Amino acid sequence: MKSFVGNDVIDMLAAHNRGRAQQSRFLGRVLTESEREWLVLAGDGDRRFALLWAAKEAAYKAAKKRDANLVFAPRRWQVEWDAATMSSVRAASVIIAADTRIAVQWEEGDGWLHCIAFIGAAACRMDGAVGTIDDWAVAGALPVRERDAVMGAESVAVRNLARRLLRRQGFDGIDILRVAHGARRGPPQAVLGREPLAGVDVSLSHDGRFVAAVVAIDDTRPPRG
Repeated sequence: MKSFVGNDVIDMLAAHNRGRAQQSRFLGRVLTESEREWLVLAGDGDRRFALLWAAKEAAYKAAKKRDANLVFAPRRWQVEWDAATMSSVRAASVIIAADTRIAVQWEEGDGWLHCIAFIGAAACRMDGAVGTIDDWAVAGALPVRERDAVMGAESVAVRNLARRLLRRQGFDGIDILRVAHGARRGPPQAVLGREPLAGVDVSLSHDGRFVAAVVAIDDTRPPRG
C-alpha cells in the first residue's frame, strides 16, 4: 500500500496566529459546530484552534496526494478524538468523507505546534523535525533544479531540513522538486536523478519563524545505510 504524509507547523507567537479563536465569522467558515463549541470550553482558544487548523491542513496535504482533485473544505471536515483525552490530546482523526478517516498526531515545542497526517501502512517508517528558518536557511546551497521553486528563506530552510531527514534514512544526493502538471505544480517529491524515489514521500511546511519536514518510507523498502 502506498503511503502519503502531510504536515503543518504553526508559530504560536506569530501575530497572525493570535486571536483567531475570537473571530466568530472566520471560525464559522473553517470549523464544524462541535469544533467551535470545543474552543470555548477553556481559556486556551488560540492553542485549541491551532490543533484543529494544523490537523486539517496536514490531512489535506496527505489526502491531496492520493486524490489530485480533492478540494480543501475545512468546514465540512471533522477532527475527532477520545473525549476522555481532550485536555491532553496528542492524536486524532480527520474525517473528510464518510469512508475517509486520516490519522493525525501533534507535537509541541518552544513556541511551535506541529501536526503530522498519515495515510498508508501502519509499519511505514516516518521521520520528522521542526527547526527555525535562521538555523536552516544557510545550511547549504540548494541544488540547481530546486531553485525555480524557492520563494524565500523559508523555502531554502525547509528543503535543507528535509534533505537532513532523507540522509538520516540513508538517501543521499536527493533533490526535492515540485513537478509541473499542466499549469500547476504538484506536491514536493524526493527525486534521485530523473525519477521520484519509489516508496518515499515527503511533506514540507513553514510558518513564522519555523519550518517542518516529514519523510515516510514504505515498509516494503528495506532500511539503508
